[in-house]
Amino acid sequence: MAKKIRPQTGSFAYAKYQLRRSILENALEKDFMTEDYNDALEFFGGCAFCGVKQAPRKDHLIPVIRRGDLTRRNVVPACQKCDDSKGPKEYHDWMRNSDSRRSLKARGSTDEQIEGRIKRIEKWQSGYRAKKTEKELFGKEYAKYQEILQRMERLCEEAEQMTQRVQARNRKPGIAQASMPRSSKSGESSADRIRQFIIKQYVVPARRRGEKTITVRAGDVHAKMKLCRQHANVCQVMKGDKFRHLANVKLKSFKGTKAGANAYFTYQL
Repeated sequence: MAKKIRPQTGSFAYAKYQLRRSILENALEKDFMTEDYNDALEFFGGCAFCGVKQAPRKDHLIPVIRRGDLTRRNVVPACQKCDDSKGPKEYHDWMRNSDSRRSLKARGSTDEQIEGRIKRIEKWQSGYRAKKTEKELFGKEYAKYQEILQRMERLCEEAEQMTQRVQARNRKPGIAQASMPRSSKSGESSADRIRQFIIKQYVVPARRRGEKTITVRAGDVHAKMKLCRQHANVCQVMKGDKFRHLANVKLKSFKGTKAGANAYFTYQL
């Protein structure tokens, strides 16, 4: 039987991320013109990241979620493969370190070529600076912005509870729960639930307190969620790109056991 893959866009965490990104995108500066794209295309000769000629996408060097504007110095032409693989990642780190099947190295770029393209991107980006914080961006509207995000948090909680009731009511009789070992009643995978738990219990409260970094111990997450022998899964989630993408955090450091309770992850908020 073919494995059923649940789309990422069905996640409530993804819905919250999309709202936040949409608010930021509309609040940030937008003055990128067709002539800017044409100039960039001529400057790079195609995709800024890999060099292929066909580069129809317009990629933010500093992502919207990190308050990057849609302006000439912050946007470069990109091919579909690079744009999809990079996503909201910081371009230096993605270009040098990504090991996905669509990464630059997986597609044959050498370290020398990558460093040359990075220098060219830096030259194009020279002089551009994004807003440092969301508080600086929204100014006197910052409290309202936080209120909207909190309302979204509550709405998603209500929606999740409702869908759990619907799932329970509509579940066909005779289907054993053991046949779905990786799924919750809402249809989310255990990894999805771990991501959402960490965001709700650690990331969101830390941001409300105005903290710049947080350190999360895998064993604490495991215990609070009442999991059973899933320390490796918790660690895998906490170091994964998807968690960092949804939580809008950057992994600063890691110490401790690689897949055990005493694994400590420090994130920049």
